[in-house]
Amino acid sequence: MDDRELMDKIRKSMEDTPVPESLKPENIQKMLEEQSENQQPNEAARTEKDDQPKGTTTHRFWNARTSHYIGVAAAAVVVIAALGITPGLLKTHTGAKQGDTTEFDTVSPEAAEPVKVAQATDPVSGIAHMDSYDDLYNMLKEWNENPTTSNYARVMTIEESADTGSANTAAASDMASSDAASPDSVIAAYPEGEIDSAFSYDEKSDSGDYSSTNTQEEMVDEADIVKTDGTYIYAMDSKGTVRIVDAASMKLIGTINGENSADYKEMYVEGSCLQLIRQQVEYVTYKGELNLPSASDEDLDNDSTQSVRSSYSMPVTTVSVLTYDISDRNTPKLTGTYQQDGSYLSSRRSNGYLYLFTSYTPDTGNNSDQLEYYVPRSGQEYIAYDHIYLPEQEGADDFSYNGKAYLVSGVVAVGTPDQASDIMAVVSGAETFYVSENNIYSAVSIWNEKETRTELVRIGYADGKFTDGSTGSVAGELNDNFSLDEYADHLRVVTTVESWSSDYSDFSRSNSLYVLDPSMKTVGKIENLAKGEEIKSARFMGETGYFVTYKNTDPLFSVDLSDPENPKVLGELKITGFSSYLHFYGENRLLGIGWETDPDTGNTIGMKCSMFDISDPSDVKETDRFVLKDVSFCDALTNYRAILAAPKKGLFGFAYGMYGSNSDVYDSSENFYYSVFSFDEEDGFVPNAYVKMNDCGLFDDGMEWQDYRTARGIYIKDTFYLVTEKGIASYNMADEYSATGILKWNE
Repeated sequence: MDDRELMDKIRKSMEDTPVPESLKPENIQKMLEEQSENQQPNEAARTEKDDQPKGTTTHRFWNARTSHYIGVAAAAVVVIAALGITPGLLKTHTGAKQGDTTEFDTVSPEAAEPVKVAQATDPVSGIAHMDSYDDLYNMLKEWNENPTTSNYARVMTIEESADTGSANTAAASDMASSDAASPDSVIAAYPEGEIDSAFSYDEKSDSGDYSSTNTQEEMVDEADIVKTDGTYIYAMDSKGTVRIVDAASMKLIGTINGENSADYKEMYVEGSCLQLIRQQVEYVTYKGELNLPSASDEDLDNDSTQSVRSSYSMPVTTVSVLTYDISDRNTPKLTGTYQQDGSYLSSRRSNGYLYLFTSYTPDTGNNSDQLEYYVPRSGQEYIAYDHIYLPEQEGADDFSYNGKAYLVSGVVAVGTPDQASDIMAVVSGAETFYVSENNIYSAVSIWNEKETRTELVRIGYADGKFTDGSTGSVAGELNDNFSLDEYADHLRVVTTVESWSSDYSDFSRSNSLYVLDPSMKTVGKIENLAKGEEIKSARFMGETGYFVTYKNTDPLFSVDLSDPENPKVLGELKITGFSSYLHFYGENRLLGIGWETDPDTGNTIGMKCSMFDISDPSDVKETDRFVLKDVSFCDALTNYRAILAAPKKGLFGFAYGMYGSNSDVYDSSENFYYSVFSFDEEDGFVPNAYVKMNDCGLFDDGMEWQDYRTARGIYIKDTFYLVTEKGIASYNMADEYSATGILKWNE
């Protein structure tokens, strides 16, 4: 029904609907007068013009002029409930006309104060920022009303905005946040009879002979669900419970319990600090007004409405970082919780600071005063408008993201775990992240009706602060974050370029390499490589880059990048199959893990491990290969942190799965394995262990896909540990990986 029909139905129902005693005008008036006497001093202070955010007013609904509407409004509220209409779904309108949408308008309530805005740092240089919330709102509104304009060329300028000041004007909205998860609910808990407290941590006992999370950059840590410091194993399950296990004795000594209402992602452990990352949805309540029809027939003819106080709640997705002091592993202590709006994308940790990246989807609401619709928060404070950066239209030859999401970046320091040491948002999507020691790079692929392109955003960082930035774009699409690499202040990028002819009759595919300077301008490139094929993996080392393309065979390209402006292909090695992951494995060796395929049909034969001799980049050779036949899937090839890669220890490992058995074509069961390999010059690849996880003693009730995906292999000295959702199994590496112990979580 339209608005007029809805209002008529409400009016008709009001005639026969009694008003509850507590909602009769005289009782409401009496209640409000009593409240007014108690609040009068603060009310007077809040009516001063200087105390009001720009463009807002404080409405006093129950004055002499409006008191005769009380009975009508109260009855209307009763009728709305009787009709099954949720007030929060009605939207207000003043001077409404037939066919208009009834919706909420956020106003400053009587207890209104300026909205808190996060502005602890100066804006970064090199990227244009917003000059006001109004500008941001109007831009978003235009995109929503004219979606085709969002597909126009948009590349972020490197010119600074004219407004470089840090002053921020607060916008109108009185936010009453619902309680976030209580710190007490996630503080460490210890089940009776399960914890062994007779252990203490001695940092001097750390020998360094243990595995670490497989990362892209050696000096930049990445989060995962399993960590070790060489003495303890930290395992987080899908429910967010973190268990701390003394590795030597295989005894559980501490637990941090998660919340059922949150989605726990991953964690970091460094020294005596443990940080958990989780995502949750909270409902934030905002006060506002609800416009109901006037009681007067004369006013009805003018379609007039009258405001009554109301409120509404909005679901907001946020990501939290929970920081724990684990100096005493038996009794971890929660030291602080920080959260920012958006869905979790990724994170990194460097020099004691955690860098958190979330994706925030804005809406326009009704006006620019409603910050809750289109401005993300850091903690309970809105991000300052001059910390929101905008890709600006610059020319028809470049292509950019359509502005349907923000990339929100926050920094959490161990010393101040309940707040951000810096915060910023970029009106840009983010699909891929690469973080070097000095810069954060985010990338998003776009399509401009002719070809694929990748938009890149660079954000410099140091000591927990964002410093500067720049943006640019290149033709093609990234395979993953290993398609990006920084060296000597230049970013190297490899992409697969797909395009159509103007009449869509001809499709083409090729591969390119680009070198960009700090301003994200292309200074060197190689294009039209391996036509008809696509990038499958890449890895860079210093002045040399390696990448694999594939169609039916696997060309491994090596590229000389010593002159950024003149990159040159050094060599091309063609072999069967392809490598999905590349890892430098000691001096002059490059390990490739991927799939072996039939060169004629392209059918998969099994998983393949290849070792390449890269001592001469112009003449790369495959010195050995090992094929695991009939492997059906391997999650580690799309999640490199699940790979155990320890060249110094001389081993690597990963989990994989097979469907059914070779002898029974009707067998659709899933069998999961974890294999560990070593490599040496004489023997080549040596399979050290094939652990069938279904039968390892941890999955008596059967093994599920989630159990396989979350399995990790780590080592400490001469012991290999298989860490899973259900517990830990240990193996003696010096004794042909013989089983030495099992620790189940539920026992």
